[in-house]
Amino acid sequence: MNQMAKKELIKEVKPRYLKASKEEKNKILDEFCESTRYNRKYAITILQAKYDNDKIKNSGRKKRKSIYTNQVITIVIKVWELLDFPCGARLKPQLLPMIEAMERHKEISVVQKIKNLLKRISAKTLDRKLKRERRIRRLDRNRGMTAHGSLLKSLIPIRITDWDTAKLGFAETDTVAHNGGDPSGEFIYSLDIVEIYCGWSEQYAVMGKGEAGVVKAIDEIETSLPFDLLGLDSDSGSEFVSWHMVKYCQERNLFFTRSRPDKKNDNAHIEERNNTRVRRLLGFDRFDTMKQLAAINDLYRKELRLYNNFFLPIMKIVSKEKINNSVCRKKYDEAKTPYQRLMGCPQLSQKKKTKLKKQYLSLNPVKLKNEIDRKIKKIKSMQK
Repeated sequence: MNQMAKKELIKEVKPRYLKASKEEKNKILDEFCESTRYNRKYAITILQAKYDNDKIKNSGRKKRKSIYTNQVITIVIKVWELLDFPCGARLKPQLLPMIEAMERHKEISVVQKIKNLLKRISAKTLDRKLKRERRIRRLDRNRGMTAHGSLLKSLIPIRITDWDTAKLGFAETDTVAHNGGDPSGEFIYSLDIVEIYCGWSEQYAVMGKGEAGVVKAIDEIETSLPFDLLGLDSDSGSEFVSWHMVKYCQERNLFFTRSRPDKKNDNAHIEERNNTRVRRLLGFDRFDTMKQLAAINDLYRKELRLYNNFFLPIMKIVSKEKINNSVCRKKYDEAKTPYQRLMGCPQLSQKKKTKLKKQYLSLNPVKLKNEIDRKIKKIKSMQK
């Protein structure tokens, strides 16, 4: 018997119970307890005249005492803003590490009592507490753009979704056009690369998408990676499917593959980063001058790569489960930064881990974020 049926039964039985004799009450209680599976003492209590069976409806639920005060949520919002507004599941594991990093550089001071509360707050609670802030800031917008080509496709194998995500060194790459909706003339493209195992991402701006310029940008990025690049996967755009790219990968013994044309889900990792790492920063405006190119690369190759890889958390899908042949339920691992995933990777040498840790301890996330915001404003002001 469900709760609705039990409530209806109480409404029917209670008037009869109150008017009944002692013997009749015993019989009514027997029948009532057998139907509802209630304890007899509890049944006697709820059938009394003074007991309000509609207490919640009449007076409402008793309000819970607030555990997380405005002081706690204010600190949460500061970290949330600093990490570029992640969801609760990504924000939760990084709250205390970010506060420690901010305290290390004297950007914030948090008492132990608040730290204890932040340690126990759940991802769902974070989402609820930040729901209003997210609505005010209008953070649920999304648009996209890409391009493709056809040269040398027969020489480059197609890879769909069979990445070995347990092996470090395989990456996806793509370009993002900054043409402001006007594809005429020459304009800037952002080359975006993301490593699959740890989520380490790099960006580099190039003028146009000529094959030589794109290959040179990939070479610059490869030299700055804290791990060895083993494989590269791109879409079927002409900037990647070219003799320059094939020769580059052959010389460095890189496993080079491409996705199917017009199948964005084949490059799901990089397509997601195109939005979060490029579009959210530079928007959909047109950039087409050498001055803008230098300013964008100054942002990409300095503060942005450090901020993204050392402080922004990412989650990886652990499993997928289809429900009723339509809805797909996904399970994710704990949110970690690319730096944290590299530090826990057995394939990375201890020497490289020590170098990474030394670099991490020297970084001030607040200073990095402020400098990123300043440079983005400067880049956008160049359009006027």
